[in-house]
Amino acid sequence: MLTSVDAVLFDLDGTLVDTIPLIFACYEHTLAAHLPGYDPGRRVIIANLGRSLNDILFDFAAAAGVNDPAAMSRTMLHTYRSFQRVNMDRLIRPYDGMREALAGLRDRGLTLGVVTSKVEWAARECYEHYGLDEFFSVQVFHDDTERHKPDPEPLLLAASKGGLMVGRTVYVGDSIHDMAAGRAAGMQTIGVLWGPSEREELLQAGADELAVTPADLVAIVQR
Repeated sequence: MLTSVDAVLFDLDGTLVDTIPLIFACYEHTLAAHLPGYDPGRRVIIANLGRSLNDILFDFAAAAGVNDPAAMSRTMLHTYRSFQRVNMDRLIRPYDGMREALAGLRDRGLTLGVVTSKVEWAARECYEHYGLDEFFSVQVFHDDTERHKPDPEPLLLAASKGGLMVGRTVYVGDSIHDMAAGRAAGMQTIGVLWGPSEREELLQAGADELAVTPADLVAIVQR
């Protein structure tokens, strides 16, 4: 059970907006173009959600055995971003009830923010597409920090920017790396089950609470 809460910070992918079909399409396109024959598998991709894309692509290039994984990952990143930009509107969709949940939390006087491993342009296009930007007074993107989830640096930066007490702040996310980052930052955590991660994975990663639907977020926070 959560203790007193003043602020709620959100992951983006698989939490605020359903970008999962876009993510898989981007990986499929990028891997086929640069690492033909290499397939990390769906579970590995899901297990990496929440981490920096730069780091994930480096790991994939290294696992595929290329001679210079750093150079290859930079090339792959360009391909991924280009495909992402062209196909974003077609492959993302809103989560039912998310806007109402954000409004409910805001109406209770809570500070809301987004902390994502996405670069700023891509993140903004995702949540502004559905008019969710009006809810977030605190925003932290990939290039705002040197270290990324599961490191707590992005969450601690958000707390600093918003003047938040970490112990009275909740981080909401769909991945094990979201839960790990929240715990490391000293925040409370809610794992969401409308993303691709399983209940037990989120609990083992340190989720204090689980939400089945966006509407559950309001009920959990005000309990």
